[in-house]
Amino acid sequence: MLDHLTLKTPAGVVETNLKTGRSDNATIEALTMTREKCLSRELVDSFFRLLRHNSDDVIKQKLNNIDNLSAKAKVTRCGDFVQRELFPSWDLRHEAINFCEREARAIKKELDSRFGSSHAVERPVLDARMDPYAAADSSSQKEAHYRDWKELTRWIQNQREIEEILQKNGASVLNRACDPDEAYIDAFKKFQVSLGKK
Repeated sequence: MLDHLTLKTPAGVVETNLKTGRSDNATIEALTMTREKCLSRELVDSFFRLLRHNSDDVIKQKLNNIDNLSAKAKVTRCGDFVQRELFPSWDLRHEAINFCEREARAIKKELDSRFGSSHAVERPVLDARMDPYAAADSSSQKEAHYRDWKELTRWIQNQREIEEILQKNGASVLNRACDPDEAYIDAFKKFQVSLGKK
């Protein structure tokens, strides 16, 4: 398993004012995902806001005055936006979420091997004879170790739900502005397959 993943924003999505609040190895054009960034998600959340703002939130503006174009020019403009900006932005976020999901599985496996049933069950029973608070202390210690993992899994689920909503909304706007017969979410899945992902 890779211990990092570098994500590069599509050219049309790059903005010069991404404020991260700290000096980091991320630039406006790229973010290197690591386990640490999955666990401390401030920079990842900023990167997602940039991508969402500059692609999903501005679909209407990017396709402004499209009704005044010829049918061929309209198809070209919509296709360019979707293929060069929107789908790559969706894919970057998908890749980042998947990376953190793989890290979460690895963290869970590590925690289970470290604090698994053999440690959790046997120790408190033995220690409880000498110390009535030992079972509670052991349970609290175990819970503390799993807290980061639980927060990460909640974040992953939340991001997946946000992405689903954004993709449905984006597809709806594209259906109104570009092609009412195009299944844009299916087209995104084909886009991912064309990149060798799925």
